[in-house]
Amino acid sequence: MFKILIVDPNNPFRQSLKEILMHRFPFLDIQEASDGTEGMDKVNKFDPNVIFLEIHLPAQSGLDLARRIKFDHPDIIIVILTSYDLPEYQTAVEESGVEHLIPKDEWTGMDMIDLVQLILSDLDIDGHEGYRDEKHPHEHSS
Repeated sequence: MFKILIVDPNNPFRQSLKEILMHRFPFLDIQEASDGTEGMDKVNKFDPNVIFLEIHLPAQSGLDLARRIKFDHPDIIIVILTSYDLPEYQTAVEESGVEHLIPKDEWTGMDMIDLVQLILSDLDIDGHEGYRDEKHPHEHSS
């Protein structure tokens, strides 16, 4: 199963993003966390493929958390969410190894769906069939 973790202190935003993604990709397993401590705990227990991570978290920076996650789990794809599309954020995101920076106010639900579809395609996962884990790859016929 393809797993997504949403780490954001804004409960209505988490619920909305989860609903949008589950409606389009019902095979996803999506969990939520409201802060960095809960987020790191879920990273270790849930082992997500993708994390949507708010840059401003209570008690710590989302970028600091992203660096820790990338150090311990380099294969997890991280999408930083921010309400501020500042050049210094872009630089910090690139330096931390994070794959995507999304300005929340400019992205729609369809943009989020398109991003997840792109990630699934990049990982050779059919957005309609669901996740094929590496131990049982899907055979492609030529």
